[in-house]
Amino acid sequence: MAKIKEYVLAYWQYGALAFLALTAAIVWLTAVRKPAESTVSVADSSVYTSSSSAVSGSTSANSKPSSGYVYVSGAVKHPGLYHVGPTTRWADVVQAAGGLTKDADPGQVNLAQIAHDEENMAVPVRGETVATVAPVSGSGQTTAAGGASAGGSSTQINLNTATVTDLQTISGIGPKRAQDIIDYRDQHGGFKTVDELKEISGIGDKIFADLAPSVTVSP
Repeated sequence: MAKIKEYVLAYWQYGALAFLALTAAIVWLTAVRKPAESTVSVADSSVYTSSSSAVSGSTSANSKPSSGYVYVSGAVKHPGLYHVGPTTRWADVVQAAGGLTKDADPGQVNLAQIAHDEENMAVPVRGETVATVAPVSGSGQTTAAGGASAGGSSTQINLNTATVTDLQTISGIGPKRAQDIIDYRDQHGGFKTVDELKEISGIGDKIFADLAPSVTVSP
């Protein structure tokens, strides 16, 4: 027992030094590993964030409006604005408007065409001659019955014989303005010149300049 005590007293300094060295090594290794792990974690997070942003941006860029409203008038039971989806056809719009009236002439319009936001279709009655047949798009182009775009028509509408439906085939004339033109004609016994359009409320020089090439006046 005495020998063991002498041995411990003689060599305890070496054991303490070894313990301190081991502790220092452990602390150093821990300090070195933590920054590396932290760096990897941040990098991974950055990659994930960038990827998520790219996917989100792509989705946003590809998303487009798929619905809107169109106006149907003329020989339908309930003219007015109707909501359309990406695959709604004019036949669906006419059906939603209560269907065609008995005197409708659907042969002059393309009911199989897809209806787009801001378009307008005026369904003519039998015996009515329509120079350019709706739908009329928000851009001012008219679409003929066959479905081809006809950026403008060379046929002019006679203000003294045109119906409300005829007038609505002209870009810039809606249901109210068409009726105002008819009312003016009835009150004044017909148009003597195209310039008389400027006497109608709401038709100024700019609107008149747009309408004038599409109309004419004859008995």
